[in-house]
Amino acid sequence: MLRYAFILLIAITAVTASSCKKTKPCKAVITVVDSLGDPVAGAKVILRQDSVVNAQTGVRADLYQEQFSAGTGEAFFEFEWEAVLNVEISKDALSAKDYIRLEQSEEIRKTVVLK
Repeated sequence: MLRYAFILLIAITAVTASSCKKTKPCKAVITVVDSLGDPVAGAKVILRQDSVVNAQTGVRADLYQEQFSAGTGEAFFEFEWEAVLNVEISKDALSAKDYIRLEQSEEIRKTVVLK
């Protein structure tokens, strides 16, 4: 009887120890600054992925989000999956381009200079 209780205890421990950890969304914070390093408010910040087509299903993955930078120069984004995204920023006649690599359950920060 003690042997069965011990085996049951080991089985319960194995199941609870191997349970899946829930993943959190990928977060991106883009900080827009001018050539002097001062934050730029009201800049349009776009994160997008070049069109990717699944070779097996033919499904096209178009990731696109657009935000405006706050008074701190920051724009906040959240995506469900990891991705490499193009960063496009514009305000008035100024613009900038860059990229960012999102990681699962992480907040990735990037500063981009608007020229």
